[in-house]
Amino acid sequence: MLFRQTLAADTSGALRGVLWMVASSMFYALIYVVVRGLAEKFDVNQIVFFRALLGSAFMLPWLFSVGLSALRTSKMSLYLWRMFFSYIGAVAWMYGIAGMPLADANALMFTMPLFTLVLAAIMLSERPGVHRWSATVVGFAGALIILRPGVIEISFAAVSTLFAAAAFSVALIGSKKLTATENPNAMVFYLYTLMIPCAAIGTYFYWTPPGLDDVPLLVALGVCTVGAQQCQTRAFREAPASLVVIINYVQLPLIAFLGWMIFGQSTDLFTWIGAAVICSSTYYVSYREGRRAAEKARQQNKEIP
Repeated sequence: MLFRQTLAADTSGALRGVLWMVASSMFYALIYVVVRGLAEKFDVNQIVFFRALLGSAFMLPWLFSVGLSALRTSKMSLYLWRMFFSYIGAVAWMYGIAGMPLADANALMFTMPLFTLVLAAIMLSERPGVHRWSATVVGFAGALIILRPGVIEISFAAVSTLFAAAAFSVALIGSKKLTATENPNAMVFYLYTLMIPCAAIGTYFYWTPPGLDDVPLLVALGVCTVGAQQCQTRAFREAPASLVVIINYVQLPLIAFLGWMIFGQSTDLFTWIGAAVICSSTYYVSYREGRRAAEKARQQNKEIP
C-alpha cells in the first residue's frame, strides 16, 4: 500500500530514492566485510583513522572544484559535537564487527532509529506519542531476542554495537540540525577531516605499519565510506523516509550472505526473528513520522491564503 501511494505521488523521485538506497546498502555491506578483513591485522582505532583519512581525501576533488568558500560555517561547535559522537560510535561499531558475526552486528545497528527517538525526547524535548513509544519498546525487545540475556553470555562486541547505535543516534541529531542550513558535501568533508586528529590519538598507541597488500582493502574502505554516505543522503532527498527505510533493510541479507561466503559465518534463527522485530518497529516509527510530517504540511497549506 505504501509503495503504491508513494510511487503514484512521485514515481521518478521514489524510484531514484530506492535506487540510491540500494546502492547505499551495498556500500555498507561491503564496509562490514572490509572492516572485518582489516581487523585481522589492525586495531579498530587504526581502522577508524584510515577511514577518516581516506574519507577526507576522497572529498578533496569536490573541495578543489568549489573552493574553500564552501566550508564557511557558523556552526563549528555543532560540527565538533557531531564528529565526537561519530568517532566514538565508529570505534564501538568496528569492535562489534570485529568480534561477532556480521549479520548479528548489523541487526543490532538497526536499533539506531529507536535510540534516536529516545534521545530526541531527552535532548530536543520532543514528545513522541504512545504509538512511537510502543514501537520503540518492541524494537528493543527484538534486540533482546538476538542477545538472549540469561540464555547465552552477552559479549563485549554486542554491548559495543548497541553503544555504537546510541552514539550514532546522538550524531544523527546533530546532522539533522546541520542539514537545515549546511551543504551536504561540506558536512561529509568536515566529519572526516575533523575526525582525523581525534582518531590519530587512539591510533598512536596501536599503530601497525600497513603493507602494499593492505592497499586494496584500505582504498575500498575509503570508497565505500564516502559512497554509502553520499548515496544515503541522496536517497532521503529523493524519496520519503518511510519508503527509504524499508530498502535499508536490504543490508541484512546482503551482509549475512557475505559473512557466510567469505568468513564461513552462520546466522541463527533468533537473529532473523529479532531483526524482523527491530525492522518492523523502526519502519512503524518512520511511517508514523512520515504521516505526521504530511499532516503538518497539509495544515500549513490550508493556512496559506
